[in-house]
Amino acid sequence: MLEIVQSKQRKMYVVGIVSLLASAILTSISQVYYANKVQLVHPFLFTGISFFITAIFFQMVAMKQRVQVEWKRAFLPLLKLNLASVLAFMGFYFALKYIEPAIVSSLEMGAGPLFVLVIALRTRVHIPRIQWWIALGTLGACLLLIYVIFSGNSGVTEWRVENSWGIVTSIFCGLGAVLCTIYSKQLSTLGWSSSMILSKRFIAIIILSFIATYDTLILYFLENIAWIMMVTIMGVLIPMYLLQKGIQYCETFIVMMSLCFIPVFTFFFQLLDPRLTWSSLTFTGVCLLLILGILSMWQEQKNV
Repeated sequence: MLEIVQSKQRKMYVVGIVSLLASAILTSISQVYYANKVQLVHPFLFTGISFFITAIFFQMVAMKQRVQVEWKRAFLPLLKLNLASVLAFMGFYFALKYIEPAIVSSLEMGAGPLFVLVIALRTRVHIPRIQWWIALGTLGACLLLIYVIFSGNSGVTEWRVENSWGIVTSIFCGLGAVLCTIYSKQLSTLGWSSSMILSKRFIAIIILSFIATYDTLILYFLENIAWIMMVTIMGVLIPMYLLQKGIQYCETFIVMMSLCFIPVFTFFFQLLDPRLTWSSLTFTGVCLLLILGILSMWQEQKNV
């Protein structure tokens, strides 16, 4: 009986690992594909349509759960989560128009832990010395990637003033991701399921995206429905579902490690985009952030 239970646990763990790996790969591919498509259009055309479809899908799932919601307690965390999601997702998709995908993904991943430390300082939470060294290394890797962009040594060899906006929004993505985690946990403690949160967290993104693109939205969607639906399903819905499966079957340490690999996957997939070239400096910065990310997760796991 014990062997059957252990065998079932091993299978579930394998399913979790495969789900996390597939989620990371699909996310990386969708980032590269979208970055190529967005060069000729408004960056928020896709966010409005894609997240509208995503919200409807998860709303349909949430409706079957029949969970009683205390709106008075949930309103403020939900509002904050929507604003944080604007920073995290709209900032990310905006940056993809001006910077190579691997750097956007890396700056978001690198800036996140730095903002966590700032928030910890403000709330007077003790921070181990090793985390400060990791934070300094992360800052150095981020500065290297920013230098790569300004020096014209990135995958996008042509420097434009607009690239600066890409750098700023990439960094704010990291802040948005940290705040999203905080406010999502607040809703979870109020009894909200993952589907309920995912069905409501994109409202601000949808509204702002529709306002920014109202004059071209419908026509663009009708002309590009095939690739928009493909990226929405393969690059948003399925990765979110697979990530949730990974969270369900694997330890938090393994989940966070899988997220650290996304910039690396993105770097190699972006080489398939003819407008991007190999950049050794970008690869160095991406690998540094990967190593520091894994080291940070390992240190956190030790302290649990």
